[in-house]
Amino acid sequence: MTTVPAYIARTQLGSLLKQISEKRSRFIITKSGKPAAVLLGTSDFDDMLEELDPEFQKSLKLAANEAKSGKFITLKDYLKRGLNRKTK
Repeated sequence: MTTVPAYIARTQLGSLLKQISEKRSRFIITKSGKPAAVLLGTSDFDDMLEELDPEFQKSLKLAANEAKSGKFITLKDYLKRGLNRKTK
């Protein structure tokens, strides 16, 4: 992440937003040399919120346990099964 002073962020906001949308850049905005805020894209923010969601965490744990116990199917086999169902 790139650190940007608040006074530069104010004057260069358009440029920062362009970098965020085109390069998925992230910025730490500082005030008086201390971190004060983070500027990031909406998709990154959505990903963070999703990772913090208790239901999402629960589903990840369940999936990990099922995988450990051998209850899984490869994507290749899944697609094969799906194609076989459509042709019947």
